[in-house]
Amino acid sequence: MMMNRYDLKQRLTWLVKLRWGGILGVLVVTHVVRELAVMSFSLIPVYAILGAASLCNFIYSWRLKSSNENLERLALVQIAIDQLILAFAVYFSGGCDSPFIYFFIFHVVISGIILPGQYAFAFAGSAVLLPAVVLWLKHIGVLPHYGIFKNEPMLFTNMEVIASYGIAFVSTVLLTAYFVTYLSKRLHERNEEVLRLYTLSERLRSSIRLNEVITIIEDELRGITGASSSFYMAINKERRVLSLTIDGQERHIPLIDKNSFTDALLRGVPAIIDRRPVSSDYELNVLDLLKTKRCMVLPVMAASIQPCYEYFHCSDNQCAAYKNNKEGRCWQLAETHCKGIILANYIDKLALCVSCELFTPIGLFILNLPQEYLPNMDASMRLLGAAGLAVSNALLYEKTMQLSKTDGLTGLKNHREFKESLRSEILRSKRFKRSGGLLLIDIDHFKNYNDANGHPQGDILLKKVAELIKDNFKDTDIVARYGGEEFAVLLLESVDKDQAVLVAERLKSMVDWYKFPREQTQPNGKITVSIGVSCFPDDGTTPEEILQAADEALYRAKKEGRNRVVAAAPPA
Repeated sequence: MMMNRYDLKQRLTWLVKLRWGGILGVLVVTHVVRELAVMSFSLIPVYAILGAASLCNFIYSWRLKSSNENLERLALVQIAIDQLILAFAVYFSGGCDSPFIYFFIFHVVISGIILPGQYAFAFAGSAVLLPAVVLWLKHIGVLPHYGIFKNEPMLFTNMEVIASYGIAFVSTVLLTAYFVTYLSKRLHERNEEVLRLYTLSERLRSSIRLNEVITIIEDELRGITGASSSFYMAINKERRVLSLTIDGQERHIPLIDKNSFTDALLRGVPAIIDRRPVSSDYELNVLDLLKTKRCMVLPVMAASIQPCYEYFHCSDNQCAAYKNNKEGRCWQLAETHCKGIILANYIDKLALCVSCELFTPIGLFILNLPQEYLPNMDASMRLLGAAGLAVSNALLYEKTMQLSKTDGLTGLKNHREFKESLRSEILRSKRFKRSGGLLLIDIDHFKNYNDANGHPQGDILLKKVAELIKDNFKDTDIVARYGGEEFAVLLLESVDKDQAVLVAERLKSMVDWYKFPREQTQPNGKITVSIGVSCFPDDGTTPEEILQAADEALYRAKKEGRNRVVAAAPPA
């Protein structure tokens, strides 16, 4: 564990200030003790030690101002010299009885806060070794026998007292190193987590698109878990499946299936999946697709103020009795849906809950993990909890954008979006020298159908015709509701006018063949359509020219008796 340069410099600056306070405090206490206790001892060793500490502190202060200084090395030198000075302070002030011996513990704490954990234990060892060596050298006569307080041997002759002092001091120093390292590591991890959450929130503020939001969250998840790769598995509420696409390969997992993916999603809990054992073939398929033997699954939930059973005020005889169960969501166990609807099977309960406006699961993040690595799942879930609102907003933004581009009744592209698509395709056709076709489709005698059957039935007819048109064209073609009872189809992939007319004739025959509800109320007893066809660049080179040509062809089709296809006349 190593903190960033800014934090390390701040702590070293704090250490310099703390050392100045310690130097001044020792100087004051020494003079007070000397005067109050009427003790006559030399102040020269005290001044020498404090002078050496002050000189070192001046040097540290000056070197901290340098932008190129290696701060970790400077911290190591600071603490090492401090311990050496303390060893001589112990030598001059009473050996085992010296109060300075406990300052070694303080420096072990400092090293654990500032430096990585291994240095705390290294300085704990030097805190034991340095005083012991200095006192032993004095005891055997290598160092002069001198003390500022008393002139007696620096080591006791009673081995039991020596052992008691030694064991107490050594165990205190080592335990201090262990606890300060552990607490510093935990604090660093929590600070890193807070920093990641802040960074995540700042990055998410700059984006509202779902793909960008997912990419940002994946980056942070890989950073906090050490995963080599990550993927997002989205939930499709209409089909009630989880969808994952990797390298063009798509996998769908039904929510009704019991496996680790659906369990993590519906219960809102993370899971780790190993190749053995697995609960279903879906897990093996995903592991094969990811080319890994082990992955972590993290559910992402939408922002929710309160659980659904509180929102709907469920009574005790409904699912509220199960709200505190630890096995899963209440609907997975209760005999009723949260709104009190009697349900007999799991499928019906799942369908109702997925379609509910308060259904919070959004999708899953799948992280490719090293085989023996144990990730921090709690921190990952806290990060996803903070990201849930961003994902919800991105989904809402996508839905809003989709609604702004589609017709609310039929689900097809609306008039504005179709004209944008037409403009883009015409520009593309000019660039790549390709042709395309445009069909304008009008339901014959639609006003008569509305008058005879009512507007709700007219809406049903519009939806039926829209579905029929959409089902009879390729996904690459563009189908839109152009306005009222008119539809438009943009044929791509280099079709000429003859091909476009054949496609229009096939669609007209399909509508004529289809049995629509209450079609007998029409003048000819059938629902029919009239179609005008134009092509680009034959009938024009701008969207306005192409639309005008198709509209004129449609007008001729209706004028000539309806239920027919008319191609635009070549421009003069």
